[in-house]
Amino acid sequence: MTIELTTFVLFGGLLLLIGLGVPVVFALGGIAVLLTWAVEGPDALYIIATTTYQQITNPTLITIPLFIIMGNFLVHSGISERLFHGLSYWLSGVRGGLALVSIGVCVALAMCGGFGPGILTMGLVAVPAMLKHNYDRSAALGSVMAGGVLGEIIPPAIIMIIFAFIARISIGKLFFGGLVPGLMLAGMYVAYILIRGYLQPELFPKSDEVVTWKMRMIALREIFLPSALVLSVLGAIFFGIATPTEAAGIGATGALLICILYRKFNWRVLMDSCVGTFQITGMVLWILIAATLFGVVYSNAGAQEMITEFVQGLEVNRWFVLLGMQAILLAFGMFMDDYAVVTICAPIFMPLAILLGFDPIWFAVIFILNMQVAYLTPPFGWALIMMKGVAPPEIRTQDIWRAVPPFVLMQLLVLVLVMIFPALATWLPNRVF
Repeated sequence: MTIELTTFVLFGGLLLLIGLGVPVVFALGGIAVLLTWAVEGPDALYIIATTTYQQITNPTLITIPLFIIMGNFLVHSGISERLFHGLSYWLSGVRGGLALVSIGVCVALAMCGGFGPGILTMGLVAVPAMLKHNYDRSAALGSVMAGGVLGEIIPPAIIMIIFAFIARISIGKLFFGGLVPGLMLAGMYVAYILIRGYLQPELFPKSDEVVTWKMRMIALREIFLPSALVLSVLGAIFFGIATPTEAAGIGATGALLICILYRKFNWRVLMDSCVGTFQITGMVLWILIAATLFGVVYSNAGAQEMITEFVQGLEVNRWFVLLGMQAILLAFGMFMDDYAVVTICAPIFMPLAILLGFDPIWFAVIFILNMQVAYLTPPFGWALIMMKGVAPPEIRTQDIWRAVPPFVLMQLLVLVLVMIFPALATWLPNRVF
């Protein structure tokens, strides 16, 4: 079978199955297994077993369940609610203070537990509080969803671990490569809320709660433990004390201790945290295995040589090729989850980016910034789906969709800035490593 026909069968079959509603993992794995059997015969199916074994026994992947259980322990500890109320005391006199607090808590949770906890907990805590204080619906929903997806680019993000594993680049470098763009994006959200609150004060009312300095000082206790946890995890990597996997172990242990100190730890919390970790890790690993099989079949058919020859034959600037890759990522992200997009596209796009002379860490950050945009764009945007699941009953799907355009524009602005100024993604990892 020619590489052109293989490409048509693999990607055409994948899109057909996804369009029919087949889960991504079965679409990817099923196409790979069937094509291997049809082209090379039953004896070649040993590739399926050996590839699966290599994936699930790779010690690098231990980082994933450790960071996930760290986030689960923190969610059960009630740390997000404590952070929200503690920070709200310090911003009580600022217009849009509750929205700013939501962004701050989401950044803290992103540094502690990655994507998910920010939207889920702030959707339950911050959105009702903002609506109670007469915040505009779009402002309240948008600030929480945009803050929540910062967990895609601010370390330790699970998607970064998966990308680094597939692309064979340093997890630590990728962590610190995403830190500056992630904090830039959070800063833009804060500036947007402050400026729009000044221009349209009715959207972001001031809190009328009387807060004393004594209350603010007491609230610092709620900020200390998560700050210490973030410093211990990222600091251990930054100063070379621990590898990312070891730092994940430190984080999981620290989150467990916080849960115990807050007197939230019990048998039910332990069971729920472990079961939740198994569920997410299992989902990630199955997608990773299926996508790896898909990539192995495609690579063995000669995909890399075909793509290299095709790109070298194009008489266009390399930046047009980069923009084309990003258009594909954004299109895929509208209909597939980020794990699937990364596992399908990273093995193809990363060698291509290196061939074109782009820095691998910089390209990885660009790739993940595209995935972050996809999380806020309908119809598949996970942030929109998660918000709908936890928002108050009066919130409609139209309200959620209407809330995202300003924040998507800011995400695209940061994406463009990182493209124009690569040092935003490469300076810190080069300094650290």
